[in-house]
Amino acid sequence: MNDQSPVSDAFIIDGVSYPALAMPLKLDWITSATRAGFDLIGRARDRYHGVLRCRTCTNDALVRINVIRDATPLCHSCIHDRRSRAAADVGAKLIAKDPGHKKHGMFRLPCGHIVRRQYFRVEAAAAGGHALSCEACRIARYDEAARDFDWALIGPTTDARTGYRDYRHHCGHAQSISVGNMRWGDCTCAACGKGWAAKPSFIYLFRINLPGMSVLKLGYSARPAKRLRHQLGLDRSVSSEVIRVLALSSGNLAVREEKACHRHMRDAHPDLVLPKSVFGRAINTQGEIYRLRAEPMLHALIDGVVARSRSAADHPAISTARQAQGARRNTRAD
Repeated sequence: MNDQSPVSDAFIIDGVSYPALAMPLKLDWITSATRAGFDLIGRARDRYHGVLRCRTCTNDALVRINVIRDATPLCHSCIHDRRSRAAADVGAKLIAKDPGHKKHGMFRLPCGHIVRRQYFRVEAAAAGGHALSCEACRIARYDEAARDFDWALIGPTTDARTGYRDYRHHCGHAQSISVGNMRWGDCTCAACGKGWAAKPSFIYLFRINLPGMSVLKLGYSARPAKRLRHQLGLDRSVSSEVIRVLALSSGNLAVREEKACHRHMRDAHPDLVLPKSVFGRAINTQGEIYRLRAEPMLHALIDGVVARSRSAADHPAISTARQAQGARRNTRAD
């Protein structure tokens, strides 16, 4: 006969006593359990459940018969032990499961703070893949570094830029600054400072007619004319023109809005973004170059900057002057 009887009168599983059921253990169930590293030692709770004993940790578990028969059961005790060891390897302690998500646990870090982390991230940290950081301690460090330079940490930026935080200067002005710059005090208040961040700046849109193709360049600069004429490294035979220039109250505002425009184009219109390999050394920049058909989208983004900022305004004088220069370049090119 291929059936076996249970080997115990009762089972203690996770602190709960389950009377053993006088029901058969089929040989194919036993074989499946053995293949997965368990012994099938009985049935309990109801006819749908069997009791597995892990051959590694010897702990018992109540598992549905169909899982034993058709799938690969896992020892949750062994998994918990593995996760606990990984936490201990980085000085942390696994204190509880996350009741809201089976892939997360609650850990006490060496600093004493309790955090919610994905188990695989903790195991990766134990393997040397990354550090298991504490958000509360990181916030305290950022704020301490900021106060050394008369700033105070507000929190994450509204646009969730990687590596940036919002800070408030002692004058009351708030702005986004990279964490790295704040660490060294390499930051100027756009309201009361004397550097580029506080000075008026511009967002520009250039058209550059390279041999065989025309492209668009969106950027920011305190001097758009100089940027086009001297800093992009264009050959004298290349014609170009300023399509649009938008005046803004500060360099800080200009760079923030310009980066937001580029981020939108990468996310929403990646097919319009030209890689460096396309234009090569013809333009002295690593990116921020777009196909000509991106012009309506770029104008719409600049219109959005105008709508968001009361200080933003199209600058017709610069635009007209640059268009005139573009015409002169076209004449020389002909």
